[in-house]
Formats: sequence, C-alpha cells, structure tokens
Amino acid sequence: MKKLKTGITLIVLGNVLYVSKDFFAGISPTAFGDFTEGFLLGLGVGLNVLGLVLAFVYLAKEAKTQ
Repeated sequence: MKKLKTGITLIVLGNVLYVSKDFFAGISPTAFGDFTEGFLLGLGVGLNVLGLVLAFVYLAKEAKTQ
C-alpha cells in the first residue's frame, strides 16, 4: 500500500510541477527563465513516470497475490 500512496503522490506532484511551468513561463523571458521552465518540465514528467511505475508495480503484486 505504501508504494501505491507514494506513486499517487508522485503523480500529483509531477502534475503540479508541470502546471507551474506554464505559470512561471510568462514571468521572466530570460535564459534563466527558459532553464527553469525546462527543469520544471523535465522534473514533472520524470515524477509522473516514476509514480506510474510504482503504481503499476503495486497493482501487479496485488494481482499476483490474489
């Protein structure tokens, strides 16, 4: 159950970071702003993928034990 909760939390956090990328995009159109936008995008996508993997691992183990 811990992996499922962690996976869902990472998915939500990844989506929040992805949305924050759009929020911060219009604030500073500089090189640092572009870097921050790319960093938030990469981190958001990475957390989404990691969360999905953890959730699927949990679901696979639950299906195997039943």
